[in-house]
Amino acid sequence: MRTLVDSRPSELALRDTASVALGLGAFGVTLGVTMSALGIGALPGLIGAAAVYGGSAQLTAVTLIHAGAAFLAVVVSAAIVNARMLLYGASLSPRFSDQPTWFRWLAPQFIIDQTYLLSGARPELVGRAFRRYWGSLGAFILVVWCASIAVGMVAGPALPDLPHLTFVGTAMFLGLLAPRLTSRPAVTAALTGGLVAAVVALVRPELGILCGAMSGVIAGSAARR
Repeated sequence: MRTLVDSRPSELALRDTASVALGLGAFGVTLGVTMSALGIGALPGLIGAAAVYGGSAQLTAVTLIHAGAAFLAVVVSAAIVNARMLLYGASLSPRFSDQPTWFRWLAPQFIIDQTYLLSGARPELVGRAFRRYWGSLGAFILVVWCASIAVGMVAGPALPDLPHLTFVGTAMFLGLLAPRLTSRPAVTAALTGGLVAAVVALVRPELGILCGAMSGVIAGSAARR
């Protein structure tokens, strides 16, 4: 029979996952429909969901792959989109520092917006309890994420053949961006990145996102200084 100490972190992780499952599932279904509309196969889509473990980075990757971008451009663009994970990792480092080596190497795979915010609301979990909570939280969210993408990819071919489905990815990017436009540097980065991406895409569609992301980062940093 499990003790309260053993079971409580996993139960908290399940409860916390349920609190974000609806929004995460909606994002996953929409991403699945987008990949279906772009012709991404079910197996690559689901493997990518588990390996990338980040909706915005995966959306960037599949969009660039569909546009015929080179492998390096895909990787660099996805890394730029996920650059905020470096800040999340730095913030979580005190809670990882006393963990076993294997955990410090493997557990960062589960760092995304949801796990970072949810774990931040559980400061009382330390040591083994945090390890169990983090592992359970990452696994539960992974199940929800992959299942929702699978639903979207299955439902995608059943939807009418409508041209506007190819714009779902753009709509998702805008939905992710809008809540973050709360400061002058953020607005500067968004406007600069969007303009540069649009101009470059006219000449080299596969480089639009990469150039837009890099120019947005530079412009935002300059505005902050």
